[in-house]
Amino acid sequence: MRVLDTYPFSDPNPVPVLATDRRLYPYHTFEGYAVTSEPGEWKVVTMENDLIEVFVLPEVGGKVWGAVVKATGHEFIYRNEVMKFRDIALRGPWTSGGIEFNFGVIGHTPATATPVDYLVRENADGSVSTIVGAMDLPSRTPWRVEIRLPPDRAAFETRVLWYNPTPLEQPYYNWMTAAAFARDDLELFVPGNAYLEHSGRTRPWPEDGEGRFLSLYRNNAFGGHKSYHVVGALNDFFGGYYHDEDYGWGHWAPHEEMPGRKMWLWALSRAGGIWEELLTDTDGQYVEFQAGRLHAQYQPGAHRNPISQAGFDPLSASRWNEWWFPLEGTGGLTDASSRGAVHVERVSDGLRVVVQAFGATADTVAAWSGGEPVGARPVALEPLEPVALEFDVAPGRPWRISVPGLGLEACSNADDAGLDGVCGFGGEPSVSRPFGTNSEAWAALPETDRLVFEARELARGRRHADARTLYDRALAAEPWNRDALLGLGTLALRSARHEEGLALARRALQLDTYDPAANFLAGNLYLTLGRRADALDSFGWAARSVSHRAAARIRLAELALEAGDMAETRRHATLALDHDRVSIPAREVLAIAARLGRDDTGAARVQAEILELDPLNHFVPAELYLAARAEGSGGNEAAGGAEARRLTASMRSEYPGQTLLELAVGY
Repeated sequence: MRVLDTYPFSDPNPVPVLATDRRLYPYHTFEGYAVTSEPGEWKVVTMENDLIEVFVLPEVGGKVWGAVVKATGHEFIYRNEVMKFRDIALRGPWTSGGIEFNFGVIGHTPATATPVDYLVRENADGSVSTIVGAMDLPSRTPWRVEIRLPPDRAAFETRVLWYNPTPLEQPYYNWMTAAAFARDDLELFVPGNAYLEHSGRTRPWPEDGEGRFLSLYRNNAFGGHKSYHVVGALNDFFGGYYHDEDYGWGHWAPHEEMPGRKMWLWALSRAGGIWEELLTDTDGQYVEFQAGRLHAQYQPGAHRNPISQAGFDPLSASRWNEWWFPLEGTGGLTDASSRGAVHVERVSDGLRVVVQAFGATADTVAAWSGGEPVGARPVALEPLEPVALEFDVAPGRPWRISVPGLGLEACSNADDAGLDGVCGFGGEPSVSRPFGTNSEAWAALPETDRLVFEARELARGRRHADARTLYDRALAAEPWNRDALLGLGTLALRSARHEEGLALARRALQLDTYDPAANFLAGNLYLTLGRRADALDSFGWAARSVSHRAAARIRLAELALEAGDMAETRRHATLALDHDRVSIPAREVLAIAARLGRDDTGAARVQAEILELDPLNHFVPAELYLAARAEGSGGNEAAGGAEARRLTASMRSEYPGQTLLELAVGY
C-alpha cells in the first residue's frame, strides 16, 4: 500500500444511468469531486529489474501508474503523484498519467477509476507480470492486459486479450492511452503524411497548411486541444524526445495489430492550462500518446469519409502485444522494434547513427548511399547505453541504415518530411489507403442503403433506439432489404423481442436460404424460443461459412451439451477451435462436457488451456467448485466450500455481483 494525496469522488448517483446515457447500463455515474486532498491508501504493484521500474494501480482501472529508468530517474511514462479525480470519463471520475486501457465505446473506459480483477506472478523465464482485467458490462466482453517486465530488458510488454462471448456483434473500440511530460523541447516522432480528425476528415502532417511543423510541441500554441490520429506510413512505432534533457519514450506494435497512433495535446493556452491545475498538483502538464486498434477515435459528423464504427464479431476474440520503452541519449527516434531503437540524422559530412538496445546483444550497423554500401561495423550493445557511429554519405544522396539483429531499418525520404526515415515494405514507405470519399458517392447511393449504413453506425455505437428508427424507415421504403431485415432482427434479439426478430430473419432467408448471417441470426432466435431442431438446422448452414464457422460450431456444441450428447459436444467444439484456436467459449463447453462425463484429466487439461489464455478467468474456479460439490456426499451443498471461497475471492473488481450473474447466465 502507498499513501498518496487523494481528491476523492462521491458515492454513486442513485438515479439509474438509463436516465442519462443508455449506452452505459448497468453502470452508475459519480458526480461529486473533492476540491481539497486527503491522505489515501492505494495498492501499488511495483515491478522492477536492474534497468527500469513499472508501477501498476489495480484499484484505478488496472492502469500503469508510471515507468522510470533507474539509472537516470527519467520517467518514460508520466506518473501523476496525486490521485486527483475529475469529471472526464464516461462515468465521471478520471485521473491523469500512466497508461489507461480503454475498451468498449469511445471515451475513457467505465472501469478507469475503480478496482479491477488482478493477479501478480513470476514467470518461468524470469519475467514478472501483473495481469489486470474486467468486463465491459454493457457489451459483456471481458478484457485482460498482462503487463510483463522481462528480467534483463529496458522495456515492458502489454499482452492483451479481449473477447466477445455473446452471440451478438458488439462495439469494437480500443485505445491504450499513455502519458508523457509536455515540455517545450519535446519533439514527436510519429511517421505519416496526414492526420485524421475525430470525424475522419484528413489534415496535413507533420506540417500544417500554415507552415507550422506540428511535431514540435511548442509549435502547437494555437487554437484549442489537439487530436492527431496520424496515418499514411507503413511503420510499427511512434514516440517523443526531450532534446534539452536528452531522453524520450516510445511504443512499438506490429502495424497490422495497432495501426492507430494518436497524439493528444491540451491547448497551450489557458484553456489547457486550467486542466494542469485540475488534474495534478506538482507534476505539470502532459501529452498523451495513444495506440489503437482502429485508425481514429471516430465521432460521426457531417463530413463524409470512409472512417466508421467497427463491430466485434460474435463469439470471437482479439489478441495483440505491444512494447513500451525509454530512449536515453539517442537524440531522437527514426525506427524502433521490440528489441531496440535507432536515430539517424544528417551531419555536415555524412550521417550520424545512434543505436540503443533494450537488452545486451551484439549486432552490425550497415549503411548504404545511393544503393552502394559505405560501411558495416560490428557493435557490442548494452541496454540503454547508446552507441553513436558516423558514415560518409554525400549531401543529397539517398541513404539506408540497417541493424538486422535488432530488426531496425531506416531510409531517407527527402521528398516527404513525414515519411523521412521510414523504409516501409519493399521500398514503399507510405500506404495509399483512401481517407476521403468522392463528393458524389453518398448522394449516388440509394436512400435505403444510406439509411441502413447510418443505422448500422448507430447500433455499433450502442444507440439502439435511434438505429431501430432508421432501420424501420429503410424497410418502409424497401420491405425486402436484406441488411435492414437482419439489422432489425438483431436489435429484436438484443431486446428479447424474439418472435418479431424471427419473423425478420425468416424474411431474409426467403431471399437466400444459404445466407450465413441470416441463418446464424435465425439459429439464435430459434434457440431462445426453444425450437431446437430449427436452431440446429440454421446453425448448420451458418457453420459452412468462414465468417460464422467458429461461432456457429460453438452454438451447435452448446445444443449438443444441453441434449447430453457428449460426443457431438466435443466434435462441434473441437471444430470451432480448428477455426479459432483462442476461443474461450469453445473450451468452456469442452470443460463442462468433461466434468459431466467424469473425465477429470480432460477437464484439467481444458481448464489449464483457459487459464493460459485468460489467467483471470472466473469460469475455471466455478467449474472447480461445481466438481468439488458434486464429489461431496450425495451432492451436499456444503461440499466445495473452499472452492466457493476461492471463486469469490478472485472477484476483485467493482462489480463482483455482475461477474457472478454473468457466470450464471453462461451456465
